[in-house]
Amino acid sequence: MSSFQQTIIKHQPLHGTMKVRIELFATLRDKYKAKSIEVECDDFKSAITNASKILGEDFYYEVFNEEGEVRNDRIITINGRNIKDLEEITLKDGDRIAIFPPIAGG
Repeated sequence: MSSFQQTIIKHQPLHGTMKVRIELFATLRDKYKAKSIEVECDDFKSAITNASKILGEDFYYEVFNEEGEVRNDRIITINGRNIKDLEEITLKDGDRIAIFPPIAGG
């Protein structure tokens, strides 16, 4: 494991009422040079938006499509629960959001 994968990026809080950790896996770790980041947010969308302000604008589109809906080709969990299995996406202080890119292989 390279040193950047072991590093957690912390930053000055962006406006929000809670702090959550966003964990990146597989190719997302390589692309954004981070294992995880902490952001302040009010909800799931603002967590991803604030992460995009740190990681780069294109990070937003790793999670949301052009219509602003969560992409179907990603596995995203909150505290280990797939968001596709949740009736609504709610966050609380200290939650962990894990984002997995599409899996390809033969």
